[in-house]
Amino acid sequence: MTACPDVQLTVTQSCLAVLRQGDILKPENKRVLEKHLAKWAQWSRRVSQGVVDVRRSLLYLAIASLIVVIHRPTRVISVPSKGIPVMEVSGKNWHYDLRFPAYNSSTLERLIQCESQGLNISRIDSNGQMSWGILQFNGTSTWNEMEKRFNFYGDPRNPPDAIHMADMMISSGLIRRWTCARSLGLTK
Repeated sequence: MTACPDVQLTVTQSCLAVLRQGDILKPENKRVLEKHLAKWAQWSRRVSQGVVDVRRSLLYLAIASLIVVIHRPTRVISVPSKGIPVMEVSGKNWHYDLRFPAYNSSTLERLIQCESQGLNISRIDSNGQMSWGILQFNGTSTWNEMEKRFNFYGDPRNPPDAIHMADMMISSGLIRRWTCARSLGLTK
């Protein structure tokens, strides 16, 4: 760290405020420390002589302290990439652990069983278009439309993404988008 340029400094602009913990002991900072200690001593004399209003100075010191506390760098805590499962959606010979709550789990389980038997597959659907994943989303129409509608972007071939999207759709009354929902009697 280099010494501060010779300028008029206030408490909030002090070079001491930008020195890191180990910098105080470095020889090149000795001149900076001596200069600021001298200014502090001069200011203290002025306070004791009644030239400086102590209350105003304490207010400035409190504000400067708050600024230092507020601008303190935040710590980044790393979180494991895989969270703890919150719930499970399962059927005959399949299950998926979810790291989020699904509000329509029984309906989702029945739809997944009907659409793909829990297998993450891609195949041509009855409408002649490719459908993907455990819930057989049509990627060029249904999935793209729902991404924009719910502001949720994922991949229909990723089972948790597909389950989350389907859960939002079911909660919004869009269960009719699945042929299996009609054949299972899930539509009203």
